[in-house]
Amino acid sequence: MLGFITRQVISSPTALVRWLNNFIVYLAMPALILLKIPALTITAEMFIPAVVAWVWLLVGGLIVIAVSRWCAWPRHIEAAMLLLVTMGNTSFLGYPMVLAFFNDSVLAYAIFFDQLGGFLILSTFGLVVVAIYRDPDPGEGNDIRLRQIFKRVVTFPPFLALVFAAIVPFSDVLHWVDSSLELVSALLMPAALFVLGVQFQPTLLPQHRAPLLCAITLKMVIAPLLALSILMLLGSTGNVRIATVFESAMPSMITPGLIAMQAGIAPRFIPTLLGYSTVFAFVSLPLVAWLLR
Repeated sequence: MLGFITRQVISSPTALVRWLNNFIVYLAMPALILLKIPALTITAEMFIPAVVAWVWLLVGGLIVIAVSRWCAWPRHIEAAMLLLVTMGNTSFLGYPMVLAFFNDSVLAYAIFFDQLGGFLILSTFGLVVVAIYRDPDPGEGNDIRLRQIFKRVVTFPPFLALVFAAIVPFSDVLHWVDSSLELVSALLMPAALFVLGVQFQPTLLPQHRAPLLCAITLKMVIAPLLALSILMLLGSTGNVRIATVFESAMPSMITPGLIAMQAGIAPRFIPTLLGYSTVFAFVSLPLVAWLLR
């Protein structure tokens, strides 16, 4: 709410949003990962959430293309839905929501879902979609360089924090800064919610109603149901099931939306979908959490 009010007061909140995004990506998320991951025992079960995220990429992407072509939606709407239906806000909103409704053990699986699922999908599939669907600048090629994708992955601060926390015995080194990490990580949820509020676009254009309803239904209803079905087939229970289904129910991810808008893809539709999916999440996520318990 405070973020939405700020948007009405500040004529151009772009600089504020960029500063808060940098704080979240470079400080709050790595601090939370460094605080929680060293206490874990890494097992094969940790990778199940990431596998489910990639399965949803395939299934959700195919559904989006089929529905978009059948409904004859514009090409830029199809691109926006490919990005925002297949990827959820599993870090900015996901981490604090998991902590709010569950515990550290569930958060561990959520981190693997986000970093090995959502972030890698964004860094590969997301860049490919933007390159294919964007309107190319004169003289600019559309080729995707593997070096750029690799660099994007290995230099992303939360991913670096996950790797180091998993292989380096930080628990013996960083115990004296635990209080500082807790303070910084505690700011993740208010900062993320503020950014979402600043970017919320409440006005819904008539031509966007059907794709918006379809996108929210796929991302926040069908995706968690598919995740639950997969986990039941695998026989997975407990925290891995809770984290995977809960993260699958998250609203659309902000980062691919920002990248797409910078490339000129659906600049009016994307903020609206991000806003409405996030608002809906404050009703749906407590319900999902209650059902998972």
